[in-house]
Amino acid sequence: MLSNGFIFLHGNTHTANKTQELLQKYKWEVWSHPSYSPDLAPNVSSKHLFGTIFSSNSDVKTAAEKWLNRQGRDFYQAGFNKLVLRSDKCLNRVGDYVEK
Repeated sequence: MLSNGFIFLHGNTHTANKTQELLQKYKWEVWSHPSYSPDLAPNVSSKHLFGTIFSSNSDVKTAAEKWLNRQGRDFYQAGFNKLVLRSDKCLNRVGDYVEK
């Protein structure tokens, strides 16, 4: 897939003119997809809904940075692999809902 060049996945439906100009300049393929698809959303289990109560935005940022820094290479690679599979599933079904 990437051997033919870049494919740009727009995560935001609102794009600046400058962004559009750069995409055209470099002739990057842009995937068109619905603004939300349940096929692209990761599973959310209730274990992530409860836990620490933070007293400030700074405390949240610090905790998030520590957690992200503790994750290994495999964690991020698995996330990217899942995104590719979900994106492929969504694009092949033209954005239609897919049961998991």
